[in-house]
Amino acid sequence: MDIGRLLKKRQLNVQEQNAVCAHRLMTIARAWRVNGVPVALVQFGQRQGIDWSATIVLDLQVDFPGMPSLHGMLLTQAERFIAFEIETDRAHRQVESVEKWEDVSAHQDYSTAKRGTGKGFAAIALHVRHELMLPLG
Repeated sequence: MDIGRLLKKRQLNVQEQNAVCAHRLMTIARAWRVNGVPVALVQFGQRQGIDWSATIVLDLQVDFPGMPSLHGMLLTQAERFIAFEIETDRAHRQVESVEKWEDVSAHQDYSTAKRGTGKGFAAIALHVRHELMLPLG
């Protein structure tokens, strides 16, 4: 299914909307696993108990105007959603300040079947994390 073409043709049904969300999260998580997360985030996360081999990046904005150097959300090895805002040096190697490092798990939608929306964001993100953690082969 060509998602771009489908989006232009008609309103997506609930299952298709959920599939688009899952595809977007999978794409983001894979890209950061392949390309690597900025050193400052890796080191700070490790000090907070993050196991990067079992954690996925759900959102990571780098140098977005008007925001801290690094901000976004992680889904950790303990299946906790962490929202963060971290100011770093220009190379993103050193943490200058931490504006936010907050477990926002309680504020996520874990619904697996909700009328009109299907699966909640958290349910989709957890599925994506499980898919990425499956051993190859």
